[in-house]
Amino acid sequence: MMRARVATENLTKEKLAIIVTEIPYQVNKSKLIERIAELVTDKIVDDISDVRDESDRDGMRIVIELKRGAQPEIVLNQLYKHTQMQESFSMIFLAVLNGQPRELGLDQAIRCFIDHRIDVVQRRTVYLLRKAREREHILEGYKIALDNLDTVIKIIRASGSRVEARENLYAWGKGKDIVLNLDRERLPHEEKGLTLRQIDAILELQLYRLTQLSIDELLNELKQVRERIAEYESILASEKKLRAVIVKELEEVRDKYGDARRTQIVDESAELQLEDLIADEQVAVTVSHQGYLKRTPISIYRQQRRGGTGRMGMKTREEDFVAQLIVDSTHAFLLCFTNTGRVYWLKVYEIPDVGAAGKGKSMQSLLDLQPGENVRAILPVRDLEEEGKFIFFTTQKGTVKKTPLKDFSNVMSRGIIAIGIDEDDELVAARITDGSQIVFLATHLGMAIRFDENDVRSMGRPAYGVRGIDLAKNDYVVGVAITPKEHEPGDFRILAITENGFGKRTNVEMYRLQTRGGKGVKNMAVTPRIGKVNTIELVDDTSELMVISQFGKIIRIDTKTIRAAGRATQGVRLLNLEPDDKVAAAVIIPPEELKDDEPMLLQ
Repeated sequence: MMRARVATENLTKEKLAIIVTEIPYQVNKSKLIERIAELVTDKIVDDISDVRDESDRDGMRIVIELKRGAQPEIVLNQLYKHTQMQESFSMIFLAVLNGQPRELGLDQAIRCFIDHRIDVVQRRTVYLLRKAREREHILEGYKIALDNLDTVIKIIRASGSRVEARENLYAWGKGKDIVLNLDRERLPHEEKGLTLRQIDAILELQLYRLTQLSIDELLNELKQVRERIAEYESILASEKKLRAVIVKELEEVRDKYGDARRTQIVDESAELQLEDLIADEQVAVTVSHQGYLKRTPISIYRQQRRGGTGRMGMKTREEDFVAQLIVDSTHAFLLCFTNTGRVYWLKVYEIPDVGAAGKGKSMQSLLDLQPGENVRAILPVRDLEEEGKFIFFTTQKGTVKKTPLKDFSNVMSRGIIAIGIDEDDELVAARITDGSQIVFLATHLGMAIRFDENDVRSMGRPAYGVRGIDLAKNDYVVGVAITPKEHEPGDFRILAITENGFGKRTNVEMYRLQTRGGKGVKNMAVTPRIGKVNTIELVDDTSELMVISQFGKIIRIDTKTIRAAGRATQGVRLLNLEPDDKVAAAVIIPPEELKDDEPMLLQ
């Protein structure tokens, strides 16, 4: 797999550009630029504002200018997926081996190359040895002539022709008067005296070679030739030396021609997934009562004072209303817990983005829900294998249970059991904890209990749990809050919201710590005017609240504007509702999403 070489440059403080300096092999630059322009025109890639070719004699430079706020990594992933900036290149290692074409693997190719180099070096050494011995033979003839110089000159001068001189020297060499001093032992099959080849070389010898300087050069050359012969013979006699020669020659090639690798080799990246093409941003995920699911960027909502009229956040049918809201990242996992105690796995980016007033997509088309199931809790999780984390469950009948988070890491599309629930009971809420925090349960009729999470032992997924609160007749649990054991007084408050749009903040310290399973204490004064408790949230001085009505009206409020009050008080109005409208859900927006302190109307 080949990729273009790219870098990111700052054009301005807020605008970036992707600079392409190299493209994959056999990719045409002009066609690549045309393809990128087509993607922008067809709105397949939305974050590119301009693409231009600034290549010159110094090299290639394709500038892909990004829109303000665009993320280069996401744009690159889109370009890799839809253009030839990432291209696969198929090839085979085809070689002629023993006269036949064969496909070789890398290890086979290396072994065959080494065998080939051994054969080449052997044959070359044999050739060089033969040439060295031939030269030695000639030089030894010169040495014999020099040792018998006066006699050789006399024979040549007495001869009538070159042929006669050749025959006379040959006959003289077979006689006893010749002086032979070769500085080596004669071989058994070696011819005595001078050979015809040596005599021809002597007859062709120029007279200046008889000077003392030239004589020394001939003798030194003979010595060097004999050293080379000894070296060649040792190479042919030792495989270790032969391989050492091969290694040395390869190192010489490396030192002479080797340069820095131009291609950067990186670990093979996984196939591009849809998640790689999705921006990591905070969104509001909304679920209607009839199971329609949608996501909307949280940035489209702006702050409003309490008591405002809100804005339309989700368009619903007349018989439908908004039932649940959660603010999360597009790359987060969503663990979707249903009323029957099953759990399903979903990614936030898989939820359709249909705008603030859109209806959304049916939950049945996103999750393989069973008949009668509806989602009651959605938990955002980035790492399903995280140690030391638990899911804390609460049912309408006051049953509680905690299970390690890692038990939910292999959620299947058809869902699995998260908690055992009786037929007349339903799941109310699920929260992520560290296993040793303080649990707060609130009921519909205004009661609440606060107990240590350690009172609830860890259990497996199919377990039913233990009693968390002893409920009165016709009462049921509406919400759960989890607080740390160690905190400063006043750091955390319980925000209770009623069906009629009233709410109040109360310090958690005002609720005494009890043993789980008790009846609890008064949480809120329930009257026909303020309505019964709909939900509770854990807040601090930086929290911001989003409330949704059953008719789809949404308001965003700074919780500091809600008056702090005692346990058994009625609270203040948060949202003006129509006579038949009721509060459906409320959620705390993450701190990183909070805007300026100046209150603004939703647009």
